Amino acid sequence: MQHGQRLGDGERSGGGLNEKEPAETHPRKADVDDSRQAVEHDVEAKAAAAVVAWRRDRDSTESGRAAAQSALARLVNDAKSGVNLMPASLEAARARVTTGEWAQALRDVFGEYRAPTGVSGSVGVAIADVGGDLSQVRERVRATGEELGTRLRLLVGKPGLDGHSNGAEQVAVRARDAGFEVIYQGIRLTPEQIVAAAVAEDVHCVGLSILSGSHMELVPRVMDGLRAAGAGDLPVIVGGIIPESDAEALRQLGVAAVFTPKDFGLTQIMGGIVDVIRASRGLNGQT
Repeated sequence: MQHGQRLGDGERSGGGLNEKEPAETHPRKADVDDSRQAVEHDVEAKAAAAVVAWRRDRDSTESGRAAAQSALARLVNDAKSGVNLMPASLEAARARVTTGEWAQALRDVFGEYRAPTGVSGSVGVAIADVGGDLSQVRERVRATGEELGTRLRLLVGKPGLDGHSNGAEQVAVRARDAGFEVIYQGIRLTPEQIVAAAVAEDVHCVGLSILSGSHMELVPRVMDGLRAAGAGDLPVIVGGIIPESDAEALRQLGVAAVFTPKDFGLTQIMGGIVDVIRASRGLNGQT
């Protein structure tokens, strides 16, 4: 993680990554609107409707419904007994059991695995050069916290099925190094879980990391949840692979700042977060 941070800050040469200028436009500087393949926003609803239709057709006959129930019962029993699950899984597939039903049956037996993501053991930047960028941001974080009477708290959330946690964790580690108290609960959280954590921890800013392309669906749900919880004035920032047209739409919805791959300077992002918090609290001027 230190290597990636030093590359992003330009402290270490990475050849074509951060030093040499290629003949073609670097992906970090490209116009994402022109280089992406957009997923239709109703694809989730269509997929859910297809699953509902599949199960309705399967269960339309007594024999079809009984075969699915029997296959799921065998799957659960085999999972509890520790035998090879492949025969039971094949029977479930032949009985038209859906992937969701199959997975839920196994969750009920084994529970759900949560990958060991987090920042508590991550090594960041312990020492900041006096007068350097990180040192200046640390002072701004400290001074702003002093004005507010409490240490600045930042929640870093990864909603949805996006499992790419490295970027969010680098942001969380740099925020910790800059003096923030960081709340990070791992990947694949629901918007409701993020809202609950933001309210419970009384954070000053919510940062969402979304690399799955579902920002136009998930971010509004988080913001609606915050408003419903009486925390509508809490600033929300978003980072991810977000086209400028979507970034503008998010800003119109009330998102305080949008960071894309072009904004790869972690310390500069921390300064931007301080700006967002100060603006949301009516603190005039720079610290």
